[in-house]
Amino acid sequence: MSIAALAPAASSNPLPWKIALARLLALSTLSAGLLMADDFLQQLFTSANQAELELRFILVTWLFALGLWLCGMPRLVTALLVLLAGMQLIQLSHVSFFGEPLAAPDIVSLFADFAEVRETGWASFADHWHVLPSVLLPYGLLIGLHLWLPRRVRLPQSRWALLIIVLVLTAKPWRATYRDYSSFLPGPTRSGLHNSFNAFAFYAVRLAFRPAEVLPPAPFQPYRVTPVSSGAKHVWLVVADSLRTDRLGLFGHDRDTTPTLSRLHSEGVLLAKPGIASGVATAVSLPNLINLVREPGQPELLRQQPHNLFALARSSGFRTHWLSAQESKLLSHLGSRHLDVSITLEDHPLRFLQRHDHALVDLLDEQAWSSHNFVAINLRTAHLPYEENYDQHHEPLPNWPVDPALPREERQRNAYENAIGYLDDVLAEVITRFDQLEGERYLLITGDHGQLLGEEGRWGHNDLLPQVAEVPVMVLSREAPEQALAGLREEQWISHHEAGLWLAERLGQRVDNPNQIAGEHFVQGKQLFGDNMIQRVQETPEGLIYDEPRLLSRWLRDLGEAPSSP
Repeated sequence: MSIAALAPAASSNPLPWKIALARLLALSTLSAGLLMADDFLQQLFTSANQAELELRFILVTWLFALGLWLCGMPRLVTALLVLLAGMQLIQLSHVSFFGEPLAAPDIVSLFADFAEVRETGWASFADHWHVLPSVLLPYGLLIGLHLWLPRRVRLPQSRWALLIIVLVLTAKPWRATYRDYSSFLPGPTRSGLHNSFNAFAFYAVRLAFRPAEVLPPAPFQPYRVTPVSSGAKHVWLVVADSLRTDRLGLFGHDRDTTPTLSRLHSEGVLLAKPGIASGVATAVSLPNLINLVREPGQPELLRQQPHNLFALARSSGFRTHWLSAQESKLLSHLGSRHLDVSITLEDHPLRFLQRHDHALVDLLDEQAWSSHNFVAINLRTAHLPYEENYDQHHEPLPNWPVDPALPREERQRNAYENAIGYLDDVLAEVITRFDQLEGERYLLITGDHGQLLGEEGRWGHNDLLPQVAEVPVMVLSREAPEQALAGLREEQWISHHEAGLWLAERLGQRVDNPNQIAGEHFVQGKQLFGDNMIQRVQETPEGLIYDEPRLLSRWLRDLGEAPSSP
């Protein structure tokens, strides 16, 4: 379609098409700004809204705004803007009240308990009134412009613009037909409109008009949190994506994939133990690890976060940091409201594109450390596609062949182990920064989950299998008393839950779990909420015993029928 085709129809006083086009572009830019303005208006009143501008979403929003002006249908546009404003009222209200963005399951709860939500909303209106002007001012101005300007100002028009609108509005619902919930997690630093598109699309396609999923009650006692004395000044947690224990030279692999870690271990300064992940996916294992959840079927611990590591750290006077080479959506249910510093892939897309995980090392150099710091670092190095994470780097890295002519199994395993070698180099840099600090300090390194590399024809990490459940746990301490590591040294295996409890104590908070049974662990399937497959893992002197995976609802039902709780 040519530019001339968009020009206004001829009249006795024709408007030059360049002026009309300039008006269209200017109005589209203004409208895109107004569509994203509600977040920044809300930020004037509360720090709970952490939205930042993302280039890709800015472009999508601008195209959508262009379509709204170009279609020349003010009534349709008004209806769409009213719909978006309603979504944003719900989104920003949720951010203001809960401190985190709205997710699709929250919409289910909203409609299921609407009377309670309405009552709570009225009772707490004085604390959250700012949501109304934050949303209504920009959307009201947009609606006014669309109703008033077309009658007074000539603009290009084309019904083809409806295609832009349809594509933008249906992209997320279409994606929800074939992607699972992990692709629709909200990101605390994403635009509220972006989070709303994700949440309402997944709700409409997967959750609306379906019976609410009710799990049997979990018969577990609440955990107890007690302040304790700790001399730690710095506590760092490094979580590397898709880190599988048996591919590390440190743990006996026949290839030297971890020269730095192996050297530190041989020097006696690095404690290394095999570990057990909380879940088979990042969006499952990280929330369970950070919130210290051991037993499945307790979603309230993920939402209310009574013993979230960031919250515990803050209560002990630590400054909290989240540095991630991945998207901000991984912060969902990690307690972003308890963070003092949050840096993700979206904040520095070009830097991460050029430097990959080494960008996090650069960011560590830029931090203004407090006297006490709790730092969580999320690496992506060993995540598919492996080659893209290391092939642009000139560090002395492993270089096992990845020629396309090789069989898939050999090529992928070599690429994965090259990526582990790159991870070792990144960790060497992280440890160097850690060693530049002073005082009692601890660095714990683990993986969020393992990775299948063609065993029995399986790949990826969404299956409840040993290669996915088993991750390493490594601890480096400096200027620390020997007894601080005594408990970990005695363990044969260290689960994510046990690692989290140990971190909490270094942060000055002891968390006692009365439900914990020695040698018993749980690995959760790929869903964080709702009915899901889970697997119990038991330690024995001969190794780990993996029970058959079970549906969470059946496991909870059996527990409830048992004569005594676990």
